[in-house]
Amino acid sequence: MTTLLQRGRRGERLDDLDIVDMHGHLGRSPFGVPDLSPASLVAGMDRLGVATCVCSHTHCMYAGPSDANAEVLDAIRAFPGRIAGYLVLWPSGADDVRRQAERYLDAGFAGVKLHDTTGFRYTDPAYAPALAMADERRMPVLLHTWARAEQFEEVRRLATAYPRANFILAHSGVAGSIDAYGRLAREHANVHLDLCMSLTPCGHVERLVEAAGVDKVLWGSDALFLNMAHQLGKVLAARIGDDDKRRLLSANARRILGRET
Repeated sequence: MTTLLQRGRRGERLDDLDIVDMHGHLGRSPFGVPDLSPASLVAGMDRLGVATCVCSHTHCMYAGPSDANAEVLDAIRAFPGRIAGYLVLWPSGADDVRRQAERYLDAGFAGVKLHDTTGFRYTDPAYAPALAMADERRMPVLLHTWARAEQFEEVRRLATAYPRANFILAHSGVAGSIDAYGRLAREHANVHLDLCMSLTPCGHVERLVEAAGVDKVLWGSDALFLNMAHQLGKVLAARIGDDDKRRLLSANARRILGRET
């Protein structure tokens, strides 16, 4: 039987795997990306056989995300089923956050993405209306993380307060923190880990799966910041079984996007 690694090395499209990228981006950013269009993202997905990419706008890191969310909504409508969306928010006030959440989650966004380089903590009260909606609808909430103790404590508080939302921790295991991320994922049924990382040490995927459990790990590429092929290759080359690779690349994400717990 041909393994997934062998197929990847031959450059085969992996359409049959129903691959889901749970961490993508659209929109202009300081990164030197030649083509930032949704069409470019989908073309890259087509080359690899990636079925769906869940994207947030790069303005998750900046003020004034309303127009940014509208840009992602346009991409969702232009490429239905291929591009899905995370709502990004600026915590200017609970009423404004509620209006944004009602508008875009009702329009078909798949979940919420928060980034704390804005200077606001994930437990800021202004985020509460959106988190409550994500909890009610069993949606994913993607949080940028970088192995800081205060972030882990915020995640614990959120996972307890919103038990039906599925919290995904971006860049899990960065800077030698695999065990800390694994403990957090095992402590809370609704905490999951994503794999995207620009410099991934050899064995990282295997150790994260061992620490957290294979059902708690999701594939994300960070495209268009990072190369989707590179991020896919580290899963195909990981020393885990092909059935586990299929879970990382598809089944775990489809379960979450299907709003199951």
